[in-house]
Amino acid sequence: MRRLLGVAVVIAGAGLAFWLVLGPSADWEGGARLARFALLLSCFLVIGGGVRLIYPDQPQDEPTEVAG
Repeated sequence: MRRLLGVAVVIAGAGLAFWLVLGPSADWEGGARLARFALLLSCFLVIGGGVRLIYPDQPQDEPTEVAG
């Protein structure tokens, strides 16, 4: 279930990023241009978060070892 959510998040983030790059008008100026750039950067963070949902850092089946 967690991986399926991660796939959905990655697809949504990539879709929004593609729309921001290719879709809207290219003649946005001033604050709108900066807001579009900030939203595009946040799409990359969303995609990274989705990938972490798909591939977690630690496997859930194996117990972690405690040093010491």
